[in-house]
Amino acid sequence: MLPNDPAGPREPVMNAPASPGAPMTVFRRDLVGRPSARRFDIPAAWVIFVVLAYLPNFAPKRSINLVSLTLFWSFFAMTLIILCDQVTLALEQRSLMREVTGTRKAWLRFLSVGALSGVLLDGVAQWLGKLWIYPYWNEIVYASTFVIGFCAYWLATAETYLAVKAILNRWSRNSPRAMLPRCCAPPLFRALGIAGLALTACGLLLLVADYRQMGGYVFEIQEPLRMKAHFGYFLMSFIGIWFILEWAQFTRGRLSLLNTIFCGDRQPLYALLIASAIFGFFWETVNAAHHFWIYTNWPFSQWQVMGVPVTVLLTWPLQYV
Repeated sequence: MLPNDPAGPREPVMNAPASPGAPMTVFRRDLVGRPSARRFDIPAAWVIFVVLAYLPNFAPKRSINLVSLTLFWSFFAMTLIILCDQVTLALEQRSLMREVTGTRKAWLRFLSVGALSGVLLDGVAQWLGKLWIYPYWNEIVYASTFVIGFCAYWLATAETYLAVKAILNRWSRNSPRAMLPRCCAPPLFRALGIAGLALTACGLLLLVADYRQMGGYVFEIQEPLRMKAHFGYFLMSFIGIWFILEWAQFTRGRLSLLNTIFCGDRQPLYALLIASAIFGFFWETVNAAHHFWIYTNWPFSQWQVMGVPVTVLLTWPLQYV
């Protein structure tokens, strides 16, 4: 039984037949106490999706091009979003996909968040860090699909997190215990914001200084550029951005990862780690065969799992924070 659940224990109950000889249907109570039929369609859809996701790995190389990979990844992302949304909807009666597309204002906010996430991720890691390339894209295709592509990427990341969190909440029996007095929260998050600004500024300045030593900056998304390994600068900038976002969420009165942990609720942290481990591995290994994107200039890139650098998998949680 979930904490404070008015529905009581969720044991399957047998409905009485409507008439003698009629078949009996197995029901269970949902999160608000209404009886709902046990669903097998979502797990079956997940099994089919995972199998189909790896089928392009066996496709001949002559069939791999910009059009085929774009179509595949479009369907892959949308299927992942819909399936995760269905999990969250079934367990918590919430649909992020409906929330971000319900009104014109929600659409505009969704597009803005997608564009911002693209600038923060690709801006730091690809434009400055040169940590990956897109071998099939040119600048025109990249620019024309930038916003919609990162909207889909942000939504897929958020949906995977919410689906895992919904599953953890479904079976959780623990009640949160605050780890930090409320009076300590404002100065702590203010300090995080200041530290975030310092880390971000230092990381970006060090990246720019490296380019000056190499003869100047070059914008390149298709061809790998051999350059000094400065993964630490990228990591410094990314952690700084995370701290700034934590401070921004706190000042707006919104939940954030560190805020929920300080309040004693570790479920978001567990959901983040599990979602990033499962879906990061899934996402990267699907890409490993034909390389819609290719990683470059990563430390310890010789250590790989199914063609994916281990350091790439270890940094996936940063994409969720």
